[in-house]
Amino acid sequence: MLAACADDADEIEGTRTPLPDTGNGLPSVSFSMPEGVTISERKIDAGARLYNFSLGGRPILGLYLGPDPSFNPTDGEPEVQIEFVGGLPAKTVTARVGDQWSRDMLVQSRAPVFYHFFYRNLRDGDLLIADHIIGSLHEQ
Repeated sequence: MLAACADDADEIEGTRTPLPDTGNGLPSVSFSMPEGVTISERKIDAGARLYNFSLGGRPILGLYLGPDPSFNPTDGEPEVQIEFVGGLPAKTVTARVGDQWSRDMLVQSRAPVFYHFFYRNLRDGDLLIADHIIGSLHEQ
């Protein structure tokens, strides 16, 4: 599905968990959350939120949900891959240095907002979990 970085992300199990504090034009969305992953949320304004997904107290994945993402890749650039996440169109850019992966992904919501997922310098289990969470996006 999305595993440009980690093909084993589908083997991780999780509990379907809704994002807190959506509304005000933001879609209702849930993710499959593996055991031990927590979500913290920061309200940027009435129509945007920043979520941090952490495992064991260390951040592994960030998510901006709102109308004005800071990441907006251009179609046709060689490093931009087009895919679908939860049935929604997505553009992603990945980078690998040694055994560490970084990713930015922009997903167009059905609402007039975007999901901007990002992680930096992940490896092994953290990488698998972050990719699992992204791939489990379900917009109601």
